[in-house]
Amino acid sequence: MNFLSNPANIRKWSKFKSNRRAYYSLLFLFYSYLISLFSPILMNNKPLIIKYENEYSFPIFNFYPSTRFGGDQLTEPNYKKLYLSNQFMNSDNYMIFPIIPFGVNEDNLESLEEGSNPPSIPSTKHWFGTDDRGRDVFTRIVYGYRLAMTFSLILVILEILLASVIGGIQGFFVGNTDLILQRLIEILSAIPFLYLILIMGAFFGRGFLILLITYGALSWIGLSYYMRGEFLKLRSFAFVDAARTLGVSSWSIITRHLLPNSITPLVTFLPFILISAISVLSALDFLGYGIPAPNPSWGELIGQGRERLSAWWLITFPSLALFLTILLSAFVGEGLRDAFDPKEKVVYK
Repeated sequence: MNFLSNPANIRKWSKFKSNRRAYYSLLFLFYSYLISLFSPILMNNKPLIIKYENEYSFPIFNFYPSTRFGGDQLTEPNYKKLYLSNQFMNSDNYMIFPIIPFGVNEDNLESLEEGSNPPSIPSTKHWFGTDDRGRDVFTRIVYGYRLAMTFSLILVILEILLASVIGGIQGFFVGNTDLILQRLIEILSAIPFLYLILIMGAFFGRGFLILLITYGALSWIGLSYYMRGEFLKLRSFAFVDAARTLGVSSWSIITRHLLPNSITPLVTFLPFILISAISVLSALDFLGYGIPAPNPSWGELIGQGRERLSAWWLITFPSLALFLTILLSAFVGEGLRDAFDPKEKVVYK
């Protein structure tokens, strides 16, 4: 039977949608992340389209030297200064900039008032102000959201795969296989995560992939216990004995019978794994052990605010974005937990 047409899954989805708080939280997270994926088109200091001498250029997608626009350098031009030059102001040439014309690493120092230094307070031009280098805070929060959600979603997939495979093998084969894997898991769980981050950073440098591998190598352990328990419970059921009697292979029993029936812990824990990943990434960035500069990060912005307490916007807006993301993810997790619970939720008045 098709997964989407399964009556049980339809009933769970209807139950989830009936929880309006969880349903709208999921929609907000989904569409906000989808929009953030297009942030280079919506927020950039490079034009979307340039028409120069009847030729069209697309700087967001391609590199163009300044010689293409009448300059004498092979480096990329400053498009905002180029837009104010005579070849664009007094001709048919034109540029179309994104809705928010600020780059994620652009220092907007020329927009500061004379005698003032960054960070600058929120204004109609920079809605959330600028940071200590004059970079637009709103742009960096959106780009940071994209980075945090991408990191967390990849980590969720990695964690679910490892927990399902290792926990499933333990619970299905038991015996010496379970014993050996359990001892290895206990050894891994004794490794301090922060020390491992420092060691990996010292050997391989800090980066998105290194942090993902390091965190993913340990984060699956807790979820594997639940998967092991589900497989231990289900392997003694009559439908598993019937499949063995019919000569069904162990691989088919695991993938076609046990895994679909043990998916409840995976689904209900998914939002909370997401919360954990976002929180850990922000904390590591705050401490200086996360994604290296100049990558945008909520934790890095909050760290700037700690050093400049008078610049309240550097703490307020990233903290608010982090709080809302965690809160909405928790609402989704609450809705999933209720949807997969066979008992009806009782509300006492």
